Amino acid sequence: MGIEAYDVVIIGAGPSGIGAATVLAEYSLKILLIDENNQIGGQIWRKPAYQPVSRFRGHQPPTRQPMDLSTGIGTDKNNLHITTPSCVLGVFPDKHLLLSTSDQGVREIKARSIIFATGAREKVLPFKGWTLPGVMTLGAAQILLKQYGVLASSEILISGAGPLAYLLSSQIIGAGGKVTTVLDRSSLATMLNAVWVMAGQLPKIGEGLLALGRLIKKRVSVKHRMQVVEVKGKDKLQEVIAVRIASDGTAVDGSQQRYETQMLACGNGFVPNIELPQLTGCDLIYAVDKGGWIVKTDRSMETSVSGVFAAGEITGIAGSDKSLIEGRLAALSILNQFGKLNSKKYRIRRAALLNKRKHCQRFGAFLNRQWAIHPREWAGIDDAAIICRCEDITMGTIRGWIKKGIRSAPDLKRATRCGMGICQGRTCAPLIYEILAACSVAGKQEPHPLSVRTPVKPIPLGDLARL
Repeated sequence: MGIEAYDVVIIGAGPSGIGAATVLAEYSLKILLIDENNQIGGQIWRKPAYQPVSRFRGHQPPTRQPMDLSTGIGTDKNNLHITTPSCVLGVFPDKHLLLSTSDQGVREIKARSIIFATGAREKVLPFKGWTLPGVMTLGAAQILLKQYGVLASSEILISGAGPLAYLLSSQIIGAGGKVTTVLDRSSLATMLNAVWVMAGQLPKIGEGLLALGRLIKKRVSVKHRMQVVEVKGKDKLQEVIAVRIASDGTAVDGSQQRYETQMLACGNGFVPNIELPQLTGCDLIYAVDKGGWIVKTDRSMETSVSGVFAAGEITGIAGSDKSLIEGRLAALSILNQFGKLNSKKYRIRRAALLNKRKHCQRFGAFLNRQWAIHPREWAGIDDAAIICRCEDITMGTIRGWIKKGIRSAPDLKRATRCGMGICQGRTCAPLIYEILAACSVAGKQEPHPLSVRTPVKPIPLGDLARL
């Protein structure tokens, strides 16, 4: 297996990865753009893989998308290499990477610089019965609709907070589906504040008004400060139970409501995919207003590891605009380091991008506060609720170990096997961090992320055989 050499390897082809690639592609550099999905664009610019349902008029890639990289428009095709679907298994010293590809098996890559643009994944506040068929995340329902033109069900109940809950509801209605109810964790006042926070971002405001208009037209009931606490059904979802949440995180007495539905799509925000930067040795920090554990960078988007950059949601959850800006920032910094861009031009372009980034970060902080789970909400979760879905570890088991003195996520992992399943902690780890913070004695919780090892993702046995 020979080593392939590149000037820049970009891991992740969402807005931040595409933003970086479009800037770098203007110069004579050998670039590799990697993504796990069959197509580039990430969730926000996901395109249909098949002919969508006839009535589907969901959110399409915006016209301000930099360019269609898959066609090589505006680039030297010999310099920009795109590999999808491909998975980075590990990152080693001197910027060596192991890459698992669908067509060539395992490849070894050497880079002068790396940009991590690995994006984020959804977080769901656990509740009793959330493993029943008929319960899925907001993002999963959106992928089915945007990429495959498939409605998850003929009727769907939406639960969550923030723009995605309303955008998905609008897309479902546009596709001819039925949204029975929207249970919004946030208050009505929070929605009004969002308009002020998004001042200057007319496209976002327009998308929000369009989504609300569709819900009003279809007379969809929107209930604020409501959170799902249990779902019931025999072999599949039949009933959703929700309660009103007070500002202090406690359930309001007598507020329980029941809803019959075929499908529940729920979500409680996003958490950064920091595993590869963590494996590389990049410094991490825990910031609640940015989504949890994030990669620490300087103003040039360079991490604590020289020549390794991070951009997008892994430096703080704030949406596609911030991701696109940070991808461009990382690319400019690499060009400056490589001597491809004079210092004056670099400073001018960087200053303009940093100014735009501030507005996006303000919006991101607002969103993360909106999605935040109050510490007291964890006290209301039933002991029977499963936290680690891979290993069937319940809330009651975790509470028991915390009472015995467990204070850190790695210790809890060793005691219970939380995070040792096939998802390797991607679902339960963010929940465990918050449970420990909420349930441990004040000042006794020890904030440490779970460790990661190569391979970061499961590897096909066939790839190992070909080695």
